[in-house]
Amino acid sequence: MADAAEPTVQQLFKRWRSGDADAGRAMAQKFTDWYYAITAVRLGDSGGREPLQRACSAFAEGIAGVSRSSDLVDWSHDLVKREVDAAGGRIQGGDFPNALTSNRSPTELLAQARRGLSPQQANLLHATYGGGLALPKLIDLAEAAGGWPLAVLDARYALKRWLRENARINFSVVPDQADLDRAPMPLYEASRMASADEEDFFEKWLISDLDLCRDVAEFATFAHALRAGAFKGEHPAPVAASPAPAAAPRPRAAAPAAAPRTAAH
Repeated sequence: MADAAEPTVQQLFKRWRSGDADAGRAMAQKFTDWYYAITAVRLGDSGGREPLQRACSAFAEGIAGVSRSSDLVDWSHDLVKREVDAAGGRIQGGDFPNALTSNRSPTELLAQARRGLSPQQANLLHATYGGGLALPKLIDLAEAAGGWPLAVLDARYALKRWLRENARINFSVVPDQADLDRAPMPLYEASRMASADEEDFFEKWLISDLDLCRDVAEFATFAHALRAGAFKGEHPAPVAASPAPAAAPRPRAAAPAAAPRTAAH
């Protein structure tokens, strides 16, 4: 959940408009992190790099023209959505090694992780991300696994926990207990929301909770691999975990957009 003590982007925007350069830099970093999460989920880490940079540049160049804090999120979301569309729109998934995986194949890591999950958890994740199961049947599957929609979120966090503990994937967000407020997250990652408007609404919500934003960003490469069918097929027999590789460096977001210039009073 969002830290109540952390200023919102709207509050930072107002401080920046009043001449606070530090607030401007903090605001720009929040938007960079948000843009990274959106482009990583929609386009992949590598495919989203240039759209991310263009969106950040457009933000830095245009923010001085925004006069009302209430317009800030809609305006800034339009910028990144435009860049995603220009790049061809949301991809269907794939195997995209990155800094977080230490350039190891996410698909191969998931093959190892699957042995650490129950068949029910693995089947539920495949049905959500890569199985193409109709939503009513997915709901039935989740209900049998402990309840819709938390069973999907629980399985997702069980997967993150295994990857962190056994494959040294340096996730920063792995809660002990799933938060019902975050239940839409797997549907967003799997491109299974009911409409484009619902997806846009979820993305705009992300900027209000950067912990949730980090959760989405760091899991994106595994979401892509799951969407490409990494958990397809029979559940393998459990085996002992392989020796853990060296700790992976945390992924670095693209360079933040330059702090916008302070608007005249």
